[in-house]
Amino acid sequence: MTETQSAASASEHAILMIESGAGTPICADDRTLHALAWALKDLGYAAWNSDPPRVARVADALRRLDEHAYMPPVSSSTCAEVRALSAWITGIEDLTRGRMTDATARFDQAHEGFRELGLHREAAQTQVPKVITLSVLGRHAEAAACGEQTQRELLALGDALAASKVSLNLGNLYCRCNDYPLAKKHYREAAVLFARVGDKERSIMADIGMAEALASMGDFEESLHISARARMRAAQHGFPVLGALAQEAIALVALSRGHYHEALAELEGSRRCYEALAMPQHLATAEKQLADAYLELRLLPEALALFDQALQRFDALEMPVEQAWALTQKGRTQALLDRPIEEVNRSLMWAARLFADQQVGAGEATVLLARAELALARGEGVSAIELAHAAASGFAATGLAEGGVRAAVVGAYASLRAGRADESRALFVQARTRARELRLLSAEVRCLAGEGLAALAAGDEVAARESLESAIEAFEDQRRALPSDDIRNAFLTDHLRPYQELLRLELAACTREPSSHHAAEVLRCLERFRARVLDERLGEAATAEGDEPDDEVASTLRARLNWLYRRMQRLDEEAEPGAALVCEARRIELELLERARRQRFAAQADPSHRHRSEAFDLQTLQGFLGGTEALVEYGALDNQLFACVVTHDRVDIAHPLAAWDDVLDAIRSARFQVETLRHGAGPVERHLDILTRRMQVRMSRLHDLVWAPLAHLLVGRSDVVVVPHEHMSSLPFAALHDGERFLAQTHALAMAPSAQVAMRGLLRQPVPARRALAVGESRRLPQAAAEAQFVAGLFDDAIALTGASASLDQLQLHASQADVIHLACHAQFRADNPMFSALHLVDGALTADAVERMSLRAATVVLSACETGLAEHGHGDEMVGLVRAFLLAGASRIVASLWPVDDTITARFMTIFYGALQRGEPPAEALRNAQLALMIEYPHPCHWAAFTLYGGW
Repeated sequence: MTETQSAASASEHAILMIESGAGTPICADDRTLHALAWALKDLGYAAWNSDPPRVARVADALRRLDEHAYMPPVSSSTCAEVRALSAWITGIEDLTRGRMTDATARFDQAHEGFRELGLHREAAQTQVPKVITLSVLGRHAEAAACGEQTQRELLALGDALAASKVSLNLGNLYCRCNDYPLAKKHYREAAVLFARVGDKERSIMADIGMAEALASMGDFEESLHISARARMRAAQHGFPVLGALAQEAIALVALSRGHYHEALAELEGSRRCYEALAMPQHLATAEKQLADAYLELRLLPEALALFDQALQRFDALEMPVEQAWALTQKGRTQALLDRPIEEVNRSLMWAARLFADQQVGAGEATVLLARAELALARGEGVSAIELAHAAASGFAATGLAEGGVRAAVVGAYASLRAGRADESRALFVQARTRARELRLLSAEVRCLAGEGLAALAAGDEVAARESLESAIEAFEDQRRALPSDDIRNAFLTDHLRPYQELLRLELAACTREPSSHHAAEVLRCLERFRARVLDERLGEAATAEGDEPDDEVASTLRARLNWLYRRMQRLDEEAEPGAALVCEARRIELELLERARRQRFAAQADPSHRHRSEAFDLQTLQGFLGGTEALVEYGALDNQLFACVVTHDRVDIAHPLAAWDDVLDAIRSARFQVETLRHGAGPVERHLDILTRRMQVRMSRLHDLVWAPLAHLLVGRSDVVVVPHEHMSSLPFAALHDGERFLAQTHALAMAPSAQVAMRGLLRQPVPARRALAVGESRRLPQAAAEAQFVAGLFDDAIALTGASASLDQLQLHASQADVIHLACHAQFRADNPMFSALHLVDGALTADAVERMSLRAATVVLSACETGLAEHGHGDEMVGLVRAFLLAGASRIVASLWPVDDTITARFMTIFYGALQRGEPPAEALRNAQLALMIEYPHPCHWAAFTLYGGW
């Protein structure tokens, strides 16, 4: 057999060995065993970046070669060489699994083994990957010394290819140390040499490293060009790990530039690759980078959770530099969440120590910048200026271009906070110019907003309007492309200042020169940020987001969650559920939301197809309003509540109405009175008259604050849509009392989250109430089944789902064909996680998350359950709860409750309400009729004012 044939046979044997995992003794002579061991080593190296799990199988095969007895016996030198090869590839396995300390020790073991055999070239080659492990461990000086020494030895031995590998690893090292020019030099050198010898794999690796260095230095266009080329080449030649690394490089540039949709899609794609290939080190880094994106988008609780997970992984994987970066970002997140200053400082101090130990200058500058942001948030303008300048110097020394722009922006805001309006204006212009050069859109948006604020401080209203409008226009392009409701809402919340400042300008103009024109401009400004995400979702052609069917894991999680809900509701067992079950349910809820969020990232829908929220069309809204109809939209600014009143022919402003703090106090006082009857009137029957008078006093106080100042604008307006501000959504407007009458006695009322959404509701009238679906789940509410049967009996065409039929599947089966859907069951509003507010049916929970995925007609939905009208409100009044979910599912009108109502009273209420609907009365008038009738029999507002109509009349 020739030498070539022997090598080929050894390769075939090696492949069979690792694929079969055979553990029998090897029958081989010296020559065959030697060839087999080297063939396995070559297979291991070839699989490093294409099939990491195969590296583990190769390492296992080499260990078996090393451990087995051979027949016939082989020489001790061959055994020693096999042992050195086994240590070498086991080190590679450890490297791919993130075990850097173990890998370093294995490479040294292999090095010594080859040196003792006089194989100096092979000994030097084992130190090439050691540069990587030492670098990841943060032992940068040792890594540099190891690389330089190894490169000298390899060049002396004539091994230019292996020396080029050292150049590649030194490039990685200097990139981690933030010496980007030196990293670029090594990457370029490696790329040329690898291309010359036809080493495609390492040529791609050098390109990816070059792209990272260029991006850090601010040459984003060239970085993207090189990354795209590397990604294409990795796909062509079958290197999935390198493809994921190139994808990650593209994502990080997109994140820096504020192209968040692209960044999220690419990050999730690379993360999934690392997960599939079982690469813990890369996976931990990808999760941290996703957390970085969440932080930029102000999805703060989710970002904090991911940073905590990443820190645990980095600690276990011995990655101190990555740990320092995650700690810095964790500190920034904690500060934005208003965590105690001690917690924030602890994270930042720990990060600073790690960066100093590893001599990572860009990291130290980033900690200084985080401290500048913290000082700015605390109103310490001068301190923030000093810290921002120090950070800028650090970024300049390391050549980190994006960091320099960020420091300049923070410094400009700090100057503004310190009262230096003209100086800050100049700084914003300078920073914006640099941001535009680098195409850093997020920095540019913040500069434009800052220029507007500085112009306002300087009294230049014209320039202020221009800059603020430009900031909003640029920001809207970013926000609209985002793939998830919660992200779009959180991102808007962080950028409300320009919207609010324009609103403030219009309010001031309206105060100076009251007119319907100025009042209309105030309303337009308010509508620009009110319930924007809901309006966009309602305007999209697609159904609710999250339409993608659950995968197997998500289905299993939902099944487990429903079981936990049943236990927590004590439907299966009488025992009180333990805290562990509750914690598990909350964990699964968050995991399901995160899985759905990432599924939307991976879908990579074209953001240009996303609905662009139409500009608020006041004339169209007024066209829907007849002579007896009006819309009242509340807003608050600078602790002052105001209201816009829209009729068919004009817009008026009532400003100011009251101090917002006073309104909140009055709402809390009224809700306290409601709580006295939470468990029914029986326990307090003898005090009911006193409680009724007390409730009336509270509602009179609220009437004086929020309604009396605008009542003159509503004379003759019997039908009113109310757009509340934040916590006013929990206020029963029907029960407001003017000292003589309740508001329900003079007005038919409906609620909407914005004027734009109200207009959609008025355009989409409910279908006639002919076909009814009534669901009653009685295990928690004993009268619910009877209520469902009773409601079904009010209609000629009706289905009643009770007992075992009151299930999720049956509801899904019949709901899409119903004109009226009545749900009588136990409900739970979840302020901690409103997407899991739920209606509890016989076999599980119908959560808001699940409701959004339903497809309903323009039906009227009645939620005859406790507190179904409550919602979590963020800035911009983006309500999240069951009402919003049913609107997104397609319902036209929703009747929901603000507090629990007695079963007998509810039955009486529904009799009157549904009777009016069947006579053709609009839902608002039907609701009012039921309220007026009950008011006579049950005077306390808790009995008759709980139900509220949403969507329109």
